[in-house]
Amino acid sequence: MNHPWPSKNVFFTGFMASGKSRIGEQTAKMMGWHFVDTDRYIEEKQGRSISSIFSEEGEPYFREQELKAILEICENKHTIVSLGGGALTQPEVLKFIQQNGILVRLDASIKVLSERIGRKNTRPLLAGLSDDEREIKISEMLKIREPYYQQADFAIESDENSSVESIVKKLKQFLIAWSYKKIHVKTPSANYPIFIGDNYLDLLKPIFQSLEIDADFLIVTDNNVANKQHHNLRKIQKQSDGAKYFRFPPGEEFKNLQTLNRLFTYMLRKGYSRKTCLLQFSGGVTGDMAGFGAATYQRGIPFIQIPTTLLSMVDSSVGGKVAVNHQLGKNMIGAFYQPAAVLINLDVLSTLEHTEYLAGLAEVIKYGVIWDESFFTYLEENVELLLKKDMSILAQVVEKCCQIKAVVVSQDEKEAGIRAILNYGHTFGHAIEKVTEYQQFSHGIAVSLGMRCAARLATKLSMWEPQCEKRQNDLLDALGFPKIYDMDSHLGWQAMGVDKKMDKGDRVFILPSKIGAVEKVKNPDKEKVNQSWDAIRP
Repeated sequence: MNHPWPSKNVFFTGFMASGKSRIGEQTAKMMGWHFVDTDRYIEEKQGRSISSIFSEEGEPYFREQELKAILEICENKHTIVSLGGGALTQPEVLKFIQQNGILVRLDASIKVLSERIGRKNTRPLLAGLSDDEREIKISEMLKIREPYYQQADFAIESDENSSVESIVKKLKQFLIAWSYKKIHVKTPSANYPIFIGDNYLDLLKPIFQSLEIDADFLIVTDNNVANKQHHNLRKIQKQSDGAKYFRFPPGEEFKNLQTLNRLFTYMLRKGYSRKTCLLQFSGGVTGDMAGFGAATYQRGIPFIQIPTTLLSMVDSSVGGKVAVNHQLGKNMIGAFYQPAAVLINLDVLSTLEHTEYLAGLAEVIKYGVIWDESFFTYLEENVELLLKKDMSILAQVVEKCCQIKAVVVSQDEKEAGIRAILNYGHTFGHAIEKVTEYQQFSHGIAVSLGMRCAARLATKLSMWEPQCEKRQNDLLDALGFPKIYDMDSHLGWQAMGVDKKMDKGDRVFILPSKIGAVEKVKNPDKEKVNQSWDAIRP
């Protein structure tokens, strides 16, 4: 059969008697998919009931057979799978499901579950109990299993009036969205997906629906993007039910509270409420402002990042750092506020101006230096294709960078530890931006210059070999990054003194120890820091 959806499986989870078999079988029939109940599958394989397996072999043996059964079942695709109530307590099961399909949770009240279980009284873990005892036991078991059930992609209330049609509709929407979903970011404050694909702005509505955001949309962009990406802007408007859009003036010099206040005034006059979701469709500057606007408007509303530049795709749209500049320093006023999702549509890169594209490549190189030497080598080997904007290469590059950032941000959401490594090149780069009043270099180009200086400082401090500095700079040169700027050392030192990366008065630098690893260095010798500007001087 020709299925209109991705070749994935759907797994129903939930407590015993939550309706997984009944609803799963009906759903499979309506979708034309296969249906398998893992308990029935195990019973057929073993030639005995689940109760007998538990009583004769014990629960550990049953869980072993359950994992084996799930692996066998999933050799086929387009299958609806009803999982046993405790299947997700096995880490291997959960990991396998997350890699191979969609996990749907069926919910029911403790009273409803108890009544259903009591009708047959054959469940091995709850057999022979009175109604009150059964409800207490169910409550205790649910508390233990709740963290596992929360891993589901979405939940559905399971009662006698549950509409299979509505479940199928939601599944179809989610399957379309799932075909683009590549990466999950999981932080203490929020978990959200990064979608990476091409030519999918016409399919945003099912993605929005899969995110379960019950809100009116307002699109936030800037004048340049609105003019150059008008056709894509119209697609987003259509998919967001005709949402209006607000435009910022473009450029780092407008990234401030005065400009942001225009958005607040517009939203208040138009009556936008806490039921509003901002759709940010632009690069890093507008993304930062829209994100900070979302974090603070009426104490917080959701926002979605739809980045239009390579730099914002691989860096600023992921991780929830949102801010505006102050005249005394870059990104000094802001928050950690995670988006509801990041939607990366690679097609927009084909029309990106070369200088903006180059700015994004600086952040791409950064990931190779700080995290993954094999990725750095991959970039070295594909310079020509990168310069040609080869989409197959860019798809891999964007995905790899987002994977790295997702890992770092998931470990350290608010830059209390490892996340600081993402600032490689930024301490010098921000100083360049401030001294030049954000007029001479884009953020990405400033970071590339900062990476040259940071590499030189690492060499001066004997943290790595000079050939490592050369290897980094050779890649920057091959991709066409500029390296000439005559920085006044005194002004540079002063600018670094108000950088937000200062730690209790200490000057903090992220410096490489090899290609693929960096370290946090506090208060390096001032003379060596100032001499490091030589790396970009004519």
